[in-house]
Amino acid sequence: MADGVHLTKCKDYDVKKLRKQMKEHLDLYLDLKKLKGKKVLLKINLLSPSDPGQAVITHPKFLQALIEELNSRGAKCLIADSPGGPFNPARMEKAYARCGYDKVAKKTGAKLLTVTTSSEVKFKKGKFVKSFLITDYLKEADIVIAVPKLKTHMFMGLTLCTKIMFGAIPGTTKVTYHTRFPEPINFAKMLCDLTELTHPDLFIVDGVVGMDKQGPGSSGRPRKVGLIASGRNYAEVDVVCARSVGLDFDGLPIMEGIEAYGKLKLDSKIPVTGNGKGYKLKPPYVPARTDHMMRRLPGFLNRFQREIASPKPVINRNKCIGCGICRQNCAGDAIKIVSKKAQINKSKCIRCYCCHELCPETAVDLKRGLINL
Repeated sequence: MADGVHLTKCKDYDVKKLRKQMKEHLDLYLDLKKLKGKKVLLKINLLSPSDPGQAVITHPKFLQALIEELNSRGAKCLIADSPGGPFNPARMEKAYARCGYDKVAKKTGAKLLTVTTSSEVKFKKGKFVKSFLITDYLKEADIVIAVPKLKTHMFMGLTLCTKIMFGAIPGTTKVTYHTRFPEPINFAKMLCDLTELTHPDLFIVDGVVGMDKQGPGSSGRPRKVGLIASGRNYAEVDVVCARSVGLDFDGLPIMEGIEAYGKLKLDSKIPVTGNGKGYKLKPPYVPARTDHMMRRLPGFLNRFQREIASPKPVINRNKCIGCGICRQNCAGDAIKIVSKKAQINKSKCIRCYCCHELCPETAVDLKRGLINL
């Protein structure tokens, strides 16, 4: 039986208004009412240190309102994530400060976790992956609430509930999973295994301001959506949110993966409650991926079309500062720094787009066609 999704309208990040919304969402989940003394970990979307106005991260005021409501129920709140790149306590402290989470922690008494150790976790029930290297911050919690941002994604099409737990993989270790699963649908199925293993107790989506076009990083476009979504079933929440912003499932490899994994049929009728039921964003989201019309071609034709239709990362040398973040996160080992500028070996590039989404200078452009090969 479907778990259902609760969808409410919310126009801005006014904390008082958000607090009322959080109460409404939390009240639906009876097992979360008895929170006194419980450690509740809020797994945020901290893709990279960013200004909240860029819509790259879970908005700090959204997080503040949620923490205040959880505090009123006696919970002890923890905040954590593992962004791409080097993963150490000093970098985490800087990332939290850059995003404004340090101010949220000071106001609410929440604890910012800088746990960067990790452990191998076996997953016998895994359909595609039988073990994962998981960051130890999850061990700190009695309850986990994932708080994703409603964004498009160059590789997966959509980054939301199915994708957010990739932040349980420590730092640059994420690169190894991109290397093992270079095909989008296989990567999506791996994410389903990971989410099943880490099993957050609840998902609450920051869709007040989301992102479309070339998300999920700073190259995407902030979009006023005006929604908050919640649910226990990651696939259902993703499907309802995608429908709400008008994304075509054919352009979302994450959805193909969800269906192939057996989690949910994409044409399923999902129970939706709340005053956001039936909401349709106008104009709809502009997708990150536009190569989906050809992705269902057989074998060799599919590989050939990928060279033509899939965008290729190209370094904008005028913007590049040679920081090396792209090199550290390149799954194909295709990037090197030469004369303080990044260079991409296009024959090695696997189109994971980590360089594009993580570049702090937006110095990785995307181009299509056979040029630049």
